Amino acid sequence: MIGRISLFALAALVLGSVVVPTVNAQVPDISGVYRSGRAGTPCGRGDGFGRTPECLVNVLGLAAHAKATPETDPGLRCVADGLSRQFTRLPRPMEIIQTDDKVVLHYEYFDVWRVVHLDRNTAPPGTPHTLTGFSFGRWEGDTLIVETSHLLENLHTISTSDQMTSVERYRWNSDRTQLLLDVEITDPLFYDGSIVLATAEFEPNPSDYIAQFVCTDQTELFYGDINAFFDEN
Repeated sequence: MIGRISLFALAALVLGSVVVPTVNAQVPDISGVYRSGRAGTPCGRGDGFGRTPECLVNVLGLAAHAKATPETDPGLRCVADGLSRQFTRLPRPMEIIQTDDKVVLHYEYFDVWRVVHLDRNTAPPGTPHTLTGFSFGRWEGDTLIVETSHLLENLHTISTSDQMTSVERYRWNSDRTQLLLDVEITDPLFYDGSIVLATAEFEPNPSDYIAQFVCTDQTELFYGDINAFFDEN
């Protein structure tokens, strides 16, 4: 692909239709491009990850996180990992494409696409576990509630097992200058209670767009032969 991504062309493929999206006038319209904010984690990061009153990680969770060394970070190898990194990442653009029966979330970071199904309330039988899982949602007043399950184990950022589920709540602030996101993570295998992330603030930016994501394997730069890295790149 050359240059910038055509959002609606790709959205048409994801949505399985070339029809221009329509939005139910009875629900808020959150379509647009946003500069995303970070949802802080109460579990800490890196070596500071541990059990706190707000992060009841258990022995299994701590053992799993111990495997998540910087050297094994998939991001260094240009491999995307789980939703927790999208929730807690430093600001990068995100596009929301909204229709009556779906909401598509497109993150610039690792070019990740998520489809939130508004026309069902459970995952289909046989749904596989993937990095982004299966998401369905509903509107409760002015709040979009998104529930996600069928996720793969993810050991980096917030270590979670394949039993993790999440609930996201998107809503405008009082003067509609920010789209706010609250995330609650539940993982009965690695944690003894739910994790509530700090509220993330998404700034609407109509002049922004999703750039083509380009990544270079950085393993050698940080943990290998630095000369070899620059010779090859």
